[in-house]
Amino acid sequence: MNVYIKSSLWVLIFFVNTLIYASKLPEWEIVPAQSEITFTGTQNGAPVTGRFKKFTGQIFADPSNYKTGSIDITIDMNSIAAPFEDIVTTLASPDWFNVKTFPNAEFKASKFNQLDDKTYEAEGILTIRDKSAPVTLKFVVEQISNDQALVEGSSTIKRSTFGVGQGEWASTDEIQDAVIVRFKISATRKK
Repeated sequence: MNVYIKSSLWVLIFFVNTLIYASKLPEWEIVPAQSEITFTGTQNGAPVTGRFKKFTGQIFADPSNYKTGSIDITIDMNSIAAPFEDIVTTLASPDWFNVKTFPNAEFKASKFNQLDDKTYEAEGILTIRDKSAPVTLKFVVEQISNDQALVEGSSTIKRSTFGVGQGEWASTDEIQDAVIVRFKISATRKK
């Protein structure tokens, strides 16, 4: 019994210390006019691109040590845009993103690996529709000033992992499974 109490106490202390440390990290605010999230799929060998016009996020990061921190990005799936309206209508439909039932997608990460001076990986969980799966984002950080940063990166995901493209669209013969997601996030340090 005494061992259980001591071990529980240590777990609680570790958890509280982690929360205190995370709360000391600077919070960053996304600058929407200077930020974008795009995607490129392939249909019949040709690229098909689109973007999401609205997304928000909570970003906690220390410019002197980007290996620590956390990000939580929420994408408004109703803000999808593409070169042709029929693509938007199809992607918003129940067989694809099903935006009426699943209006948001989310990426959360709190594990970061430094690859070189400016390049990192974020290991997190991406949720699209009602499916969640691990995803690794590779990105480069340009620290413009102490209060402004630009992050650019990408990841390749499989649409089938998230149930995107069902029914007649489930086959990857016409529309490939791999989708490249690219992002550019301009952020300023919250005061």
